[in-house]
Amino acid sequence: MNKITLVLAALALNWSCKSVKQTHEATTTKITTLKFIGEQIIPENTYIDSVLVGGLSSIDYAQGKYYAICDDKNKPVRFYELALDYDLGGFYNVLINKQININSKTKEVDPEALRFDSVTGHFIWTSEGSIRRGVSPAIFEINKNGDFVKEIPIASQFQAQKGKEKGPRQNGTFECLSMTKDSDFIWIGMELPLREDGEEPSLKKGKYPVRISKINKNTGEIVFQFVYELDAIPKDSKPAGKFRVNGMPEILALGNKQFLVIERAYASGYDDGGNTVKIFKVNAQNATDIKAIATLKSANYSASTKALLLDFETIRPKLTNGIVDNIEGITFGKKLANGHQSLIVISDDNFRKFSPQLSQIIVFEVIP
Repeated sequence: MNKITLVLAALALNWSCKSVKQTHEATTTKITTLKFIGEQIIPENTYIDSVLVGGLSSIDYAQGKYYAICDDKNKPVRFYELALDYDLGGFYNVLINKQININSKTKEVDPEALRFDSVTGHFIWTSEGSIRRGVSPAIFEINKNGDFVKEIPIASQFQAQKGKEKGPRQNGTFECLSMTKDSDFIWIGMELPLREDGEEPSLKKGKYPVRISKINKNTGEIVFQFVYELDAIPKDSKPAGKFRVNGMPEILALGNKQFLVIERAYASGYDDGGNTVKIFKVNAQNATDIKAIATLKSANYSASTKALLLDFETIRPKLTNGIVDNIEGITFGKKLANGHQSLIVISDDNFRKFSPQLSQIIVFEVIP
């Protein structure tokens, strides 16, 4: 082979590799609707290694296994390896295979999200911190055994602040984590608006902007950031004026700046759990990059668009005791026999500290 042929071959290979990468990054999972397959409840008073199972705040699927992080603020900080038995005919069983303890190297953490990084073979997880105690949210990388690898730096806008004018709100920080199609980045979402961006959702219609950020997982640099607007709280508490909230507990990247987003509202005093949960299809392709905008209150920007994919009210009659619980995690699961993708969500039972709740796992078939 002569030199010219070698050069042409190299150029062709280089162009081919770039084309494959670009195509991969642009790939978007097509979803028209979700079809209910089944539900399983992890029984209360389930123990692994003499530690109570509960507070399951996220779920991910990798290499044929499912993983769920526990948001227990007490030691041990931990996540679980699960096995889910389901097919097109139903959801038959859930097994907790083992508990993996996490060495966080941080005194105070509030675990919320966990994703497997197929590039490194490690896990990335987030902590909400404790804003009222001056503890900032955080992003960590650990290996499969839960050993600390590194902490990913976070931007100053996400760090705990003194006073009530700027910074994140208590229990309103890094609830959301998803991997990108390219290997060097992750998506991080806030549960509630930053104080300088807007108010928390109320019963009144308005703009409630939360920031979703594409972050370099090596440096912590924000390379793109956009606004997702939360809905108003759909119903008041019983009696009126008691505890109620709406927030964004999880996102799932589809590719090409498109996502599935969970919104979960809660109002106290209801026998059915008081949760209003929806999954939206979100498109940020035409959204403004707001990473350089310090405050959104008076800024001009275009938010992402959203379209309702599933209102959990439509499946409430199929669920245990008609309860839609505190859904906080979402992932794509295994492929089904007909070639369709499966989708799984999981609820955080808060260790039943406040009211009777369920560790609920629900499986859907993705209809393209």
